Amino acid sequence: MSRAICLAMLCALHANALASPRTDPTRGRAVFTGAATPDATSIEVNPAALGLGNPNSQIYVAATATLDHLTITDRMLDIDTGALSDGDRVSGNLLSPGGMAAYVWHPTNRIALGVAFHTSPAERFLEDKEAVRYHTLGGSHRTYAPSIASSFRLTNRVHFGLSLAVHTSYLRLQFARDVPLAAGRDPQRGIDSDCGGAVCSIENPQGTERYDVDVSSDIVALDNVVGTLGVVVRIAREIYLGIAYHTPPGLSIQNELTGTVNVERAPRDAAGMTIEGGATVYISQPPSVDAELRMKLPANLELHVGGRYEWLSRMQGYDVRSYDAAFARNGIPEWQPRARGFNNSFAMWAGLEQAAQEFPLTVGGRIGFETASVPDNRTSPMTIAPASLTLDTGVQYRLTRNQDVRPQVVLQLAYGIQYFPTVDVTNSEFDPRDQLSCYDSGYDYSIPACEAVRHGYAIGTAAGEYTRIQQAMRLALRFTW
Repeated sequence: MSRAICLAMLCALHANALASPRTDPTRGRAVFTGAATPDATSIEVNPAALGLGNPNSQIYVAATATLDHLTITDRMLDIDTGALSDGDRVSGNLLSPGGMAAYVWHPTNRIALGVAFHTSPAERFLEDKEAVRYHTLGGSHRTYAPSIASSFRLTNRVHFGLSLAVHTSYLRLQFARDVPLAAGRDPQRGIDSDCGGAVCSIENPQGTERYDVDVSSDIVALDNVVGTLGVVVRIAREIYLGIAYHTPPGLSIQNELTGTVNVERAPRDAAGMTIEGGATVYISQPPSVDAELRMKLPANLELHVGGRYEWLSRMQGYDVRSYDAAFARNGIPEWQPRARGFNNSFAMWAGLEQAAQEFPLTVGGRIGFETASVPDNRTSPMTIAPASLTLDTGVQYRLTRNQDVRPQVVLQLAYGIQYFPTVDVTNSEFDPRDQLSCYDSGYDYSIPACEAVRHGYAIGTAAGEYTRIQQAMRLALRFTW
């Protein structure tokens, strides 16, 4: 047993896991889940919590989904005067399904083991909206992960847990490049060159080149292993504190996804011509910490106070590299950073839930707050994440009338909504004038304009008004015997 534990911890410390930058809202924050709650979702949230509660084996299956509603009023920038004017209003409903299947087993009263396979709802990006094409034309980021977990009761008050998951990550990025802007003031290809008989300037459809990047991590590799270390402490009778640390992407500064890129040339350069090549995307992924205090109250109620801290600042963007023999002679760049600009974020929630009782129906609810994970001036059609409010509710119904009878079947439904107040961006860090200033400096990368180019902000402005509402759902069935 000790050799297995040491091997597992070694894998965790050398993990290079890949996952969507935002944590699944249907786990941890959702009713009936949490870092101190004995549930099959604890395999991922805090494996130490598997050892709490009823020592019966269980099979758990769940269907999950998120639905993002986005509305953007785009603003156009006059590069000569710096004036902004309202452009198009675009909106989208981005539905993303997920799911989980798990088995939890208690071989002794001190040990609990779990296995699971899950895919969280993907992070999806607005697609086919020409007004925001230089930021996104579509795509998503999804992971699939089998997991194993164990919980050990070290003392009557302390449980320790460890889980390992192998994440396979799939990323697709679709976007456009403003070829004249990228060429600066070059007389042959820059903003003053010809686009169908007129001066190109910026955001001219004749000078728009389109990219479709499709990459993934290896299906099975040590570089895909992620570990979670957790502990649950019984502070007093029916009062539990759970804390879990989710490892960062290993010892690597960046993680590597490989695949292909299709480039559709700008109409003014070669209308209808598409070139295919190889692509590599480098991503720096965040670690995170989950915590929860669970306390039994009178009237068969439980108080749940939870929180999560994510080091999202590690992920400043997607570092996109493309390569093919034909790219250089067609002016297709080898390197294109796609900025995200995340900040570290903290979320906290609190609520009441009914504990298991003779009556088969139990309910619960939670309210919460999450700090902004992107500054207003870095908000873009790809990343809308100001400070937000959350509201989660859930019901579960025991199909077996007697709570002491086994086997037992429980149906569970949880629903959450996250409201992001409207963000009005007038001073966007995405500024095409930086590309021109950098060109005029002779690409002096010591100046702020060239720094913006290097980090992917010197593209079409992201100024505008942004509204977002996210809904999250989980429908689960738990079979215990």
